[in-house]
Amino acid sequence: MSTTTFPFGLAGVNDQPTTNAADSHIYEIQSIMDENCMNNSGNVLAIVTFPSGNVANRSCVLRPWTDLQLRMNHEKLMSLGSSKIRDMFSPRCQERFRRRHNMQQNLPPGIDYILDFTPPTEGSELADLTAALWLPRMVKLWFLAGHYQPDDILKDGPGVSIFARRPLAEKAVGAILAMGHDDACKSLDCLTDLTSWQVGDVPGIVDEDPAQGLNHIPEFRKVDDYCRIRHRVAIMRVLRAISGHSLLLNSAVRMWTVAQVAIYLEVPQVVVDPVTQWLMAPPNTKFIEICPEKAFQLALALKIPSVLQAAFRILVSEFAVDYAASTPSPRRAPVTWAQRKRDDYGDFPSDPVDYASRAFVERMLGVLEALRSDDVFTKLFTKQKGQWKKLQYLGGLLRNADLNYAAAYYKLRAALLGLFRLMIDQAFTDIGAQETQKLSFIEAQRKHYIPDKERKPIIELYNRLEPKQRLMTPFFWEKLRSAATDENAYGMQSWEGRRLNLLVGDFNRVVEDALKYEEISIDMESFCQNYHKGWHVGFELTYFHEEMCAAVRDLCGQFISTTKGRVDSSNDSCIPFFLSDHLILNLDEGELNFLPIWADGLDDGSGGVFQEVIPPTDMGPSEPGPAYHTGWTAKTDTEGGRGTQGGDTDTLDGYHSYAPTMVSMTDSVDGLGMEGLEIMSGTAARSLDAQQSTTTEGYGGKGDHKGKGKGKEKVVVVAMTEGMSETDVSEAFTPSDDDVEFYDAMYHHPAGHQAQGRAIEDYVLGSVESSVSGAGETPAGTTTTGPPETDDSDFMLLEGDENDTDDSDDTIGDIDDDDNFFLSDDGNSNRGGG
Repeated sequence: MSTTTFPFGLAGVNDQPTTNAADSHIYEIQSIMDENCMNNSGNVLAIVTFPSGNVANRSCVLRPWTDLQLRMNHEKLMSLGSSKIRDMFSPRCQERFRRRHNMQQNLPPGIDYILDFTPPTEGSELADLTAALWLPRMVKLWFLAGHYQPDDILKDGPGVSIFARRPLAEKAVGAILAMGHDDACKSLDCLTDLTSWQVGDVPGIVDEDPAQGLNHIPEFRKVDDYCRIRHRVAIMRVLRAISGHSLLLNSAVRMWTVAQVAIYLEVPQVVVDPVTQWLMAPPNTKFIEICPEKAFQLALALKIPSVLQAAFRILVSEFAVDYAASTPSPRRAPVTWAQRKRDDYGDFPSDPVDYASRAFVERMLGVLEALRSDDVFTKLFTKQKGQWKKLQYLGGLLRNADLNYAAAYYKLRAALLGLFRLMIDQAFTDIGAQETQKLSFIEAQRKHYIPDKERKPIIELYNRLEPKQRLMTPFFWEKLRSAATDENAYGMQSWEGRRLNLLVGDFNRVVEDALKYEEISIDMESFCQNYHKGWHVGFELTYFHEEMCAAVRDLCGQFISTTKGRVDSSNDSCIPFFLSDHLILNLDEGELNFLPIWADGLDDGSGGVFQEVIPPTDMGPSEPGPAYHTGWTAKTDTEGGRGTQGGDTDTLDGYHSYAPTMVSMTDSVDGLGMEGLEIMSGTAARSLDAQQSTTTEGYGGKGDHKGKGKGKEKVVVVAMTEGMSETDVSEAFTPSDDDVEFYDAMYHHPAGHQAQGRAIEDYVLGSVESSVSGAGETPAGTTTTGPPETDDSDFMLLEGDENDTDDSDDTIGDIDDDDNFFLSDDGNSNRGGG
């Protein structure tokens, strides 16, 4: 037992948070080492053995790691739902564990099971564990986040009003999150050397490079990619968390290792909360922005929706720039367009990031096409009143009056659209050097993860991008936003050699002349209510410019809102972005739908599958395949119950399913009453009419449901006349020559390949031939081959969909007629990347 007292306090360290973090670090290690399993309750003894004779297995308290034991509860372990832990309770495993620890004869008092969680020393399982626990580059470097002091500009913004202050953006990550040492500590004086605990000054969260003069990583901080000691201590931390002990994650190395151990043991729920807290504690959220691949991988395995969405937004935005290139690379580039080094985020049969990035590109190109269309102002100006709608109204009057009058309208309309497209094209131009403050703001963000000698100016990187790639960045939208601001400059612009304000004057004079000579007439009451703004009847450029600027600002704000320092609150994730102002992070539902269903917090257990409920039925399938009988007729009941035939008040009261059952397929063939199987006709159709909420008269009367329009057929009805006499059957089911709809229905069903249908067909044909003469063509059968599509008021089956009058042509570049047409998406994307 160590004699160190806690909190021991670090001499010379005046930073209280650092002192508290050091105390917690040392105390946690000591408590693991001094665990006395006999002091706890539980009938399971969990054991983790450590390699012996290894001088590199010392902890920060200068004691070597030895075998650890923990007493646990059997019911608690089984309730976790882990197949790996459950298999360890099998008799075979229990025998092996007892033999390994020399407990074949006697177990410790109160112990019924022995579980050995020691990792294997060889084999494929060890290879899988080593690969999972292999530390990513940024995980090993993240301790530097506690020493790096960002520029103050990150807190205050670039001095522009659209940028809000960002608390903690310029702060180093707190010691409680990024100070902890590796469990196999390489420092011999953790308790005496204060330099390892204090915040220093480093060039960034970047790797060491002697060639560039980067020697800022102490030797004891250069942890191994995989460490057997770290692996074993992480197992004990997970086991202690299962038993209710607190789980301290004070470094990225520990966070990653503990998470991977929990995932491997199939108990991720044990560590979800601590890992989530570590990732979402600002300013530690920078880990998600600097290493979104690993944050995505962890969040996907642990099911952390907020972290998954945040990392996903970053990855999709970065890949979208790559995919927008005229010749995109078939392989993932090692760095993003802004020089962030990429990592691996896992292999997927259908990569959600890939699919979402392509969908994002398509959506943005659709927005661009809409902005360049002739219908752009109609969609931009969503208000009922407006100068553009007034112009269209007046232009329509002039066109109907005289083509000479309409020429002024066409010229003004072409000028407004042409100048707007010119403004769009100008937004694609290079970034100017005058935007010094904004560029300095972006550079301060990139200093976190790009060494000075490797970092190229963002202005240079952006100006290399192709126009379509620039569309995927907020820089384009910021330039477009600022382009429509100067009213005087706007009116002085020329189109085809004539200034815009003069074209407006020409148009208004034409309107005045047309009104003066009564070439056109205006209902002033309606005009003022719907179009008029201001005192002038004609087109008013000042008001139009205001409306255009407001609409453009609203549109651009949807793509640059993240640069205002606001948190990503689209799904209440509350994760602030400190380092991603060069990206568009506002994905819409179409892109987010590629994530698993639980990522939006709406997991209802359906797995994202939405379909109509199959109507319940007792009749079963007609034969192998999708076809089955639903029994859409009233049940025959000779006892006078529901669905009794022959009365004028037949009802279906009491049936609560879609399809009232008729005869169960569990009955024998004789029990089906095949001799009584006929097609309903005449008065026997009353039971069908009762289902359809119509009168109880037969076909041709008030209850007639004739098909209206080509392609409609009468629903096929099969009645089981079980319990009826032959006389009743003959009287009730004998068709007449006039029952045309009866024969049409027989021809319609079933499909000829169905054996049961053919059997019924043969029987019906024989019955019909004996009772009907001169009936014309041979009926085709009498059973349904699938669940009918029904309506509460009509039981007709349609062969084709000739009622579809929607002739719209919705393509990616078309503009839907809604207020948010620039960001709309059909939402049909599959979740989870297939």
